[in-house]
Amino acid sequence: MSHFLFVAGALRERTSEESAELQLRHSLWGLCTGLIRTNLQTYLDPGSHGLVYVLKAGLCAEFEILPPVLDFSALDAFLGDELKTEARFGFVRINGVRRLACPSAASQSLLLNVLQIDNQAELTRRLKLGMHRLTQAEYDAIMQGAIGDAK
Repeated sequence: MSHFLFVAGALRERTSEESAELQLRHSLWGLCTGLIRTNLQTYLDPGSHGLVYVLKAGLCAEFEILPPVLDFSALDAFLGDELKTEARFGFVRINGVRRLACPSAASQSLLLNVLQIDNQAELTRRLKLGMHRLTQAEYDAIMQGAIGDAK
């Protein structure tokens, strides 16, 4: 089973938090690069989950991903115009959004530990890719750490 860590970065049109909130509010997650689309199409399973990491804010949400990967053209015109940057390579529907409150420093420490990354520079490089595939064990450890930090 594959799960995914999605990264919401700042855009010209809006901040990273605004971008994440817009997508979560519409129950979808946009695919902003061709590589993300290809990897999601390859590794997405029924029952896959996604985690959202907002740059400078930390882990903020978890959700179930509903296959399949859909084309940008499947969005209605208004939503397509609103999400043209986030979803230019398609999107996935999401369900059961659960909010997390794991601040940036705690999130970075958690990700460094769980993903067994030696330094901050490597974590930053991976986060800039926009998505990271997680194993079940990694996903469980991140969720346990994020929920534990929220208590």
